[in-house]
Amino acid sequence: SALGLARQAGLSLISLMVGMVISLIAVLGALALYRSTTQSLYGDGGLVRNSIQDGQLATGLLSAQIALQGAGYGITGPSSGSHLLLVSSAVLNTSTGRLDGSVVNLSSAAQSGNAIVWVQNPSLSANSSAYTCSALLSDSGSKAFYLLQSSSGCHPLASNWKTISWTSRALVEGQVMSQAVALSARNASNCWPFGAVPETISKLTAPAASVSVTLNYSSSVSGSSNTYTSCLANLIS
Repeated sequence: SALGLARQAGLSLISLMVGMVISLIAVLGALALYRSTTQSLYGDGGLVRNSIQDGQLATGLLSAQIALQGAGYGITGPSSGSHLLLVSSAVLNTSTGRLDGSVVNLSSAAQSGNAIVWVQNPSLSANSSAYTCSALLSDSGSKAFYLLQSSSGCHPLASNWKTISWTSRALVEGQVMSQAVALSARNASNCWPFGAVPETISKLTAPAASVSVTLNYSSSVSGSSNTYTSCLANLIS
């Protein structure tokens, strides 16, 4: 033009399409990052699931240890077979509240099961009708770990454990762990109660405590295998 003004032009179709492609790539990248972050937090093996598993394991195993220490308490001459039973293929009927399974005879070699049932006398009563019973149950199906408590009299344990009406409390909720807690127990173990110093260090003869219970479990670390052993100081044979 006479004024020498530069000619004005809009965006071409090609430049518009290039811009749209770049925007689409940026959106897809953001979505991929969001999905990856969500998976690492909430997916299988994610941080949230792992923290729930390890937290429940820590509190659940501590509760199990405290409960186990009551086995045989307040009873004269408590022993395995009479006041503590290891049960395999144990199943809790949620309708009746009754426990079923097969009793495993304890020996000096570790025996496996999925439930431990025991009797205690917390009130130190001279009347055996005041005895109470508790149990630990590992459910292989849901992988939950339960603490059971009797709602009525349970002595003698050997003949009554299947007829007891149990109330249950989950120490570890179902589907939290990749594998169920494995239970084992042995007799004549001469184990050391909590807080005692092993004979190799103290140079003292092992105490009379005979029965030990071992819990095997996996933490959130892939491929991990952990062992938690509790010495039942009240049981002398």
